[in-house]
Amino acid sequence: MKSRIVSTALLLALALLSGCNSKETIEPVSSVPPLTTPVTVVAMPAAGTDTTGRKLIVQGTFVSNVHTTSGTVAVYEKAGGRTLVFTNFKTDGGPDLRIYVAENTDLRNFVELTKLSNSGNFSMDLPASIDPKKQRYVLIWCKAFSVLFGNAELK
Repeated sequence: MKSRIVSTALLLALALLSGCNSKETIEPVSSVPPLTTPVTVVAMPAAGTDTTGRKLIVQGTFVSNVHTTSGTVAVYEKAGGRTLVFTNFKTDGGPDLRIYVAENTDLRNFVELTKLSNSGNFSMDLPASIDPKKQRYVLIWCKAFSVLFGNAELK
């Protein structure tokens, strides 16, 4: 057995030294045993979907208006329902912050979704009446003082 290993090593060394220009095929001395360890296959989500199978419709990045606002927001759809997903969201505090969707940053055709109580990562269901391709802006609005803290355009 030891002489076979030495012979194979010498043949490989000669092939390497000759620049592998030889057309001679070197047959393996022994075959490699099959893997006995189970292999786990992880299914990746299809492009444009998240890990729960929701399809990405539109997304945007928050920009600051009167107060510092940052993070991203996206609209996902699954089984006819739509979800608004906030990621790494952050804004300055205010006395009466609300989340609106609207056709523009001047509150044209807006819908109030909820009072803002979170930062970071969170989501909420969108009413069926909202069309994210028409109402393309997510607004962080201070209702008490009519001030736009920040917005994200959904594209």
